[in-house]
Amino acid sequence: MTNVCSSTRTVRFIHQVTMLIAMCSFAAAASAQTTVTLSTPGTQINADLTIQGGASGNTDFSSSDALASKVSSESYTRRILLKIDTQNNIPANAVIQSAKLYLVLKTAESSENRPLTAFNVTQSFVSGETNWYYFRSGQAWANRGGDIGGNFGTTYVANSIGSAYAFDLTSLVQHSVNGDFGSRYTRVELIDTGANNSGNYREFYSSRAINGAVRPRLVITYGGAATTTTPPPTTTAPPPTTSSTGTSLRLMQWNIHKTKGSDGACNPDRTANTIVAQNPEVVSLNEVNFFSGDCAYSFDMSEKLRSLLQQKTGVTWYKQSVNPNGVGNVLLSRIQPVSSSTRILDNGRGVAQMGIVVNGRVVNVFSTHIEYYTASWRPAQISEAVQWMTNFSDPRIIMGDFNTWPQTPDYYLIANPYQDAWVAAASVGTASAFNGSGATEGTSRIDYAFYSKNGSLGLKSVTVPDTIVNGVKPSDHDPLITVVTVK
Repeated sequence: MTNVCSSTRTVRFIHQVTMLIAMCSFAAAASAQTTVTLSTPGTQINADLTIQGGASGNTDFSSSDALASKVSSESYTRRILLKIDTQNNIPANAVIQSAKLYLVLKTAESSENRPLTAFNVTQSFVSGETNWYYFRSGQAWANRGGDIGGNFGTTYVANSIGSAYAFDLTSLVQHSVNGDFGSRYTRVELIDTGANNSGNYREFYSSRAINGAVRPRLVITYGGAATTTTPPPTTTAPPPTTSSTGTSLRLMQWNIHKTKGSDGACNPDRTANTIVAQNPEVVSLNEVNFFSGDCAYSFDMSEKLRSLLQQKTGVTWYKQSVNPNGVGNVLLSRIQPVSSSTRILDNGRGVAQMGIVVNGRVVNVFSTHIEYYTASWRPAQISEAVQWMTNFSDPRIIMGDFNTWPQTPDYYLIANPYQDAWVAAASVGTASAFNGSGATEGTSRIDYAFYSKNGSLGLKSVTVPDTIVNGVKPSDHDPLITVVTVK
């Protein structure tokens, strides 16, 4: 009996030691992370400067000890550019657990919170050669004020002089070290995306500040287990709520043509009125200008429309946008999103995503706009978008201007994995259009709503409404209204 007990104790001891070794190994693996701070001027911070429009557009501000932001007319608008060497300081394809840019506030004109939004920069700019018009000597930006891609989150900056404000660039840095933007350097432009109010000027210390403690720094933690990194929501809002209509969800897809109507006038107010008249809960918009083009050169059209919808409906609207090359897609929702993210596709296109809760179920909604001019780019863009969307749970609803026609090979790249809402509604007699055909652009049906085939969504109706008021059509496209039930 004594020998049996001794043997039992030995087995228990070995088991405990084995468990302890396993726990220690797990802890070691979980903690196998590295944190680096990139702040050294010239080598780690390759470029940080202000660019300003108007008469100062050709001025080189790369020797200034300040970085300034301001939203105003072009002559006085200021934006901040930073280029940080994550290529030589972070391993390629490293798993980024956290990446935060810290800027110390030097000057503020008012106490209001100003929304500074981070965008990746699509051109490799050079310190000493970059200004409002050029990203390097002899090479002009495609869009004055910088060529930007996706939106990677917003930080609100008040007037706490001497405080460090944090910009969460985790997703941007992950894309950068993966080589998704070509170069593995992290290039970011900070733009005040708020209203043009007096006192919106903000100034931060640059890498030329005498006191090294107040210079810009990017703190990155990488390694360990993979995490899902998506851009943070663009606004701070109360806890999420479900759809006000219970089990139903009313969606609107519309290419707004930069808010330019058949009368040739850019009219965001008219665009907002058209949206309100259709009473959607989620809106997918294409051809939304962001600081570019003749309709929104000096401001963010997506933010303008969101603000107008709030004024006209009296409820909060939430936004997720993706703006490659200054023109992109926007999701606007009256339902607080529980997640939001973006994806840049090949050749200057993108996808915006929101996860919203309806009837206790998360519905992932997407907005995209596929290439028009170069047809050979469409298959790759659609395939890339479809593949990326598999990272999100069902049910999924995909809306957008796909610039392809039913029954084409491009169409089936998405119509095979998903259900075309118009086709499904037409088959049961719940599809209607003022033009009789369901066309959304001229005589073509190129704007779509697709949804998951797994049975968690039921289709109630699809409509193409008449939006002409006083003989003027607010866009060259007609909207598509889809109503689904969430089971």
